Order: sequence, then C-alpha cells, then structure tokens
Amino acid sequence: MIVGIDLGTTFSLISYINAGGVPTLIPSKRDPQRFQTASVVHVGERGAIVGDLVEELLQEEPSLPVCRFAKLGMGKSGVTAFTDHLGQAYSPEAISSLVLRKLKEDAEAALGEPVTGAVITVPANFNEAQRQATVNAGRLADIPVLGLVEEPLAAATFFGLNIKGGEKLIFVFDIGGGTLDATILSATPDGLYAIATEGADNIGGKNFDELIMGIVADQFRGQFGLDPRGEAETAQRLRMFATQSKIALSEPAASVVSKPLILAGKSLRVTFNRSQFEAAAEPWLEACQEVCERALKSQSLSWDDIDDLVLTGGSSLVPCVERKVREMSALQPARIRREQPHASIAYGAALLAEQFHGTKQTAAPPLRQQVTSNELGLRVFDPKERKAVFHAMIEKNVPVPTTARQTFYTQKADQTSLSIELLQRKDPFTPPETLGQFNFGPIRRPELNHPVTVELGYDGTGRVAVTASDGRTGESVAREFSQQAEADLTALHARLQKLSLSA
Repeated sequence: MIVGIDLGTTFSLISYINAGGVPTLIPSKRDPQRFQTASVVHVGERGAIVGDLVEELLQEEPSLPVCRFAKLGMGKSGVTAFTDHLGQAYSPEAISSLVLRKLKEDAEAALGEPVTGAVITVPANFNEAQRQATVNAGRLADIPVLGLVEEPLAAATFFGLNIKGGEKLIFVFDIGGGTLDATILSATPDGLYAIATEGADNIGGKNFDELIMGIVADQFRGQFGLDPRGEAETAQRLRMFATQSKIALSEPAASVVSKPLILAGKSLRVTFNRSQFEAAAEPWLEACQEVCERALKSQSLSWDDIDDLVLTGGSSLVPCVERKVREMSALQPARIRREQPHASIAYGAALLAEQFHGTKQTAAPPLRQQVTSNELGLRVFDPKERKAVFHAMIEKNVPVPTTARQTFYTQKADQTSLSIELLQRKDPFTPPETLGQFNFGPIRRPELNHPVTVELGYDGTGRVAVTASDGRTGESVAREFSQQAEADLTALHARLQKLSLSA
C-alpha cells in the first residue's frame, strides 16, 4: 500500500487512493471518526504517547511534559525537541518519527496491509537539511520514503481535479500551523507546472495562538501582577485555551470570547473580542502579503495575471487571514477557492504518490514541473572584499532537475586539496545556511591554478547533490549531504524501537 502523508506542524494526516482512484483519508484506529492526528508527543514511563490521547491526558495532567511544533526544528543541528523522564534527549526528527509511526499503524490497521511506501509533504521553502530530516524521520518510523513533495503542489494537485477549461495561472496560499507558502503554478491541459514559490517558516496558526496568549497574559498580569506564561504547566493550559478561542472566533457568528479561566491557581474571567485579536494579528497579516508579493515579483506578475487563488491549510480558516488575501488580491470572490483546507495536502500527497510510484489511475493532473525554493552555491573567497562570501550557482525558482558547473583553481603551487562548502540561501536578505563541506583531494600533481570542476544541482524533488572533479585527470568525488550520520540514525532507530507506542 502506497500512501501520502501530510506531516504538519500542529496536525498530521495520512491518505491513500482507493480502488475507485479517489483520494481517501485514513482514520485513527482508536477513533474511526477522527482523521487528524495532533502532532504532539509525550515520552515517559508509559512509553511514547502520540496525538489526541496526549491532548486528553493534558486535561487530567496539565503538568505532563509534551513536545509540540517539532516540525519547526527539523534539520536544525543540535536542537533538542524533548527530554524524557530519564534525561534522554529527542531530536525533532525523532519526535516526528513517532507521529509518522502512529500514522503508519493507523493505516495498516484500517486497510489490513503493510505500508510499502509514502510520499511525505514539506513546506516549499524547506532547505536540504530540513528535507533530509523529513526523510530521516520516515526511515526512523520504518516507512520507505518514496519522495518528498511540496505542500502547495500537493494542494494544487488535489485542486486540479476540478480544473476545467484551458490554461490558467493558479496562486496557492498555504498557511498551516507554523509555515506559510505562496506558490504560483501554470495549469494546462498537459498538467501542472510550478513557476515560483516563496515562503516563511515563522508564520502560521502558532503565531495566532500566541497573540491570544499575550492578550490573556496582559489581563492576568493587570489583575494579579504575574505573567502566567512563566511557568510551563500554566503556559500549556493557556496555549490550549488560546487555540480553542482562535477556533471559536473563526465561526462566522462569533465576535467575543468571554470565559472563566484558572491559571496558576487563580481564577480570571477572560474577555476579548475579534477586533482586539485582529489588531494584534495585523503585523503577521502584513508579513503574509509580503511573501505573496515576492512570489509575484519574482516572475514579473501582478494579481491581475492570476486566474484562481487557492486557500489551503488550517489557518486559512481564520477570518482575518481570508479577508487579507481577498483585499490584497482584489480578485472576484468566484476566483478565490477553498477546498478541504485541512485535508487537501494529504489528498494531493496520495494522488502524487500514485502518479509517480503507483498503479491506480486517477483523474488528477500530472505534476510536470517543480522549481528550486532556495539558491544553491558555494562559499568562496572574494579578493575584493577580502572575505568569504556566498557564490550562487543555481538561482531560486529554476525548474528542477537542474545542475550547474563551474571550474575553480588552486591558489598555491603546492596545494593538494580544495575545501568545498555547499550553501543554500532562501533569498538575498537571509544569511546562507551550510549543508556541509568536504575536502577534494589529494591532487596528484599540484600546481598553481590547478583546475577543479564543481557540479552541483537539485533532483526532481529538490534534493541536493554535488560532484567535484580534477580538471586534468578527470577523477571525481560525489557527495550527498545529510545532517545526521548513518551510524547515529541506526542507533536512534534502535532506541525508538524499544518505545511502546500509545495513540
């Protein structure tokens, strides 16, 4: 069984293509009426507990330590997402693997056959380290990862089931629990072609929750002189209240939240309205618009060029987010579509899994083209600036697969090796991030200006590889970069397998 997985910041889903060629969500084996799994994990004396069972336990044990938002730490070296009762640290990849393991068990229980492969979605602006971490999480969960696909492309593939007519330019606005992607695609009778993408990994529902937490904290501090966010258990209770309030305010008829809340043993009547929340959210809404405008500008487009705008991701249901999108695009209401915002990415992942790796026929338009989401290059020494700088060899929003080749020269007659450091950069205003480095050599007959050719590139899913070759002998060394050594992954897998899983 091949599946598609939306590994989300706050919720995750798994889907497959049924016998009729239709994408179908797979329910939780614990609750057949529930299709979302909360991306929250606790590890303790009872083993690993994942999803809604954790949320239920928190109602009884507010002090229960949990990990949320592990996705936001993926691929970041040295990050500890959770520490258990024995003091053992868990990386974001390890925590994410427990969520994936739960989804895999749900699928196998529901369909009675093993998961033989999965396409997992990632935010469009994920770099190589973040993508590799996602693959590692799948491996740690014993899921054969067939490939990665960017979330807005998955959503667009699902949306494409209902595309009628000739060629259209589609803008996908995808805002989830912690990330925002703005992707432009050309939908043709031949299939879907991505042409530009921009994103931010610090904009999403988590921010809106924290705005409400801040409003409540101000009221609590005004009455009791304390900030309730300073103690972990109280902050956890406050976050749950904020999430529930955000959902309540997303209902069309709701305009005010007025509820009693007990924090740190003190009772407070919390009262605030939608206008207060939306005023606090305005800077984040402006940031959303900036991301969208960058995507359009990168291709010299304007909103007038867009035929359909697709809203997806759970946070697109927040009324002020939808209003901001409508205002900034000025598109007619009929051209702004929202179809299954919570599930469209998972549906699209299943469609693409079948498209690339399966045997079932689906009505989804084929995804013909993806584009680079990060610049790719090397760290080189700039003699004019007298310092090391980022030298881009592949620009952003270039169709993949793509490669670039350039010859560099040694600076000394006796130089027997050349240090090569691979870098990615989201945009010219963001510092580049290193993917790793290696020494090319030994150079057999060194001399001044000895040529070494470097070829680097992206494959069809945005993964990176690099090859260095001796310009005279033709000897070459190829590298694929991973933030985690194979031995470390093997040891971590063995440790995780010892954990019993409750979900």
